[in-house]
Amino acid sequence: MKRFYKDVTVKTSESGYQICLDDRPVRSPAKAVVVLPSKALAEAVQAEWKAVEDEIQPEDMPLYSMAVTVTDRVTPQRQELADELARCIHDDVLRYRSGNDLDLASRQTEMWNPWLNWAEQACALRLPITAGLMPVFADDATEDIIRIRLQPLADAQFGCLYRVATLSGSVVLGLAFQEKQLGADDVFEIAFLDELYQNSLWGKDEEAAVRQKAIRSELKNVERFMDML
Repeated sequence: MKRFYKDVTVKTSESGYQICLDDRPVRSPAKAVVVLPSKALAEAVQAEWKAVEDEIQPEDMPLYSMAVTVTDRVTPQRQELADELARCIHDDVLRYRSGNDLDLASRQTEMWNPWLNWAEQACALRLPITAGLMPVFADDATEDIIRIRLQPLADAQFGCLYRVATLSGSVVLGLAFQEKQLGADDVFEIAFLDELYQNSLWGKDEEAAVRQKAIRSELKNVERFMDML
């Protein structure tokens, strides 16, 4: 879609801040008015709209795209997404260790155990680990802890946590990120330890490198979004 507007302004509403194109509030694909919770975030999204020269490209507007995700997906489906994250604790990447590569297993212990320990101390989550791919299960009480932990978060905060957890494959890392115990680069290095280890042994696969770069970039954009809430 070509740029169709001249002016981009920020207006205050009862629920937050709106981006207006020629005095008309921006709406999401689901036709909801997009409301930003802070002036700093609204001004950053405003800058994305102002930067459009000819074609409107969503990939060049990561903060606005995140705001739309919160508006159209997180807010109307909050409970379903919380239940999804609660179930994902069974498959958390930090719980699954190499059963045949001792060097990799040692690195996993060094980098992953501190965050499982943090989850136990800060969130009362006791998560046993396993070697190989056999599933490990948590009881219903563990899932309930996740739901309770998520409940007080505002939708935008929840959206950041959800995106980091799904990108990294780890609810624990998502929780630590939301608590600002970890930054975007930390999450990437920890979550993709296995792939980075293989890169060190066999060299980078071009396709995998492109995917990893995109994930790291998205994590950093989520971090920017969260820092401005």
